[in-house]
Amino acid sequence: MVGEPIEDLEERACRGEAAAFGHLIRVFDGDLRATVWSVVRSSEVTDDVMQVAYERAFRSIRTFKRESSLKTWLHSICYRAAIDHVRYESRRRHERIEDALAFSAGVGVDDAVIARMELVEALGRLDPSQRAVVMLTAGLGYSFDEAAAITGLRRGTVASKAARARRRLERVNRGGEIR
Repeated sequence: MVGEPIEDLEERACRGEAAAFGHLIRVFDGDLRATVWSVVRSSEVTDDVMQVAYERAFRSIRTFKRESSLKTWLHSICYRAAIDHVRYESRRRHERIEDALAFSAGVGVDDAVIARMELVEALGRLDPSQRAVVMLTAGLGYSFDEAAAITGLRRGTVASKAARARRRLERVNRGGEIR
């Protein structure tokens, strides 16, 4: 399997071969995980969402219609699992105190760390779908069309979410207040 062309692995995975699917997951995991993290903003939760998404994907792999790449299809499943989790958690209405404490526990801080903290805070103020669009387009290099296929949004909606997010992030970069 190591060194086997991705197309061959995808073909075998689409027939339900668990080993090929597992290998593809290991190849694609970093990008998929980044998309989920951009929505849920927690490493621990990302692990849980990834598990759910990978199980969903494997159970439904034989329904993959090949209208996009398998990686794009997997991104779509992971993104939707992350959004489902955020919606579920928002109904529970509880704060993640441990996240705030972990964030504030840092000791030595220089300008680069402060800039990163400001960026993380600004990203945190974007809604989950805007964060995901930013991660998909700016972070992972997907086109607006590909991001639209992953998120299930229209291309124009993806473009406008990306533009609004970029403007909000630029205000923070210039030292402006983000609302």
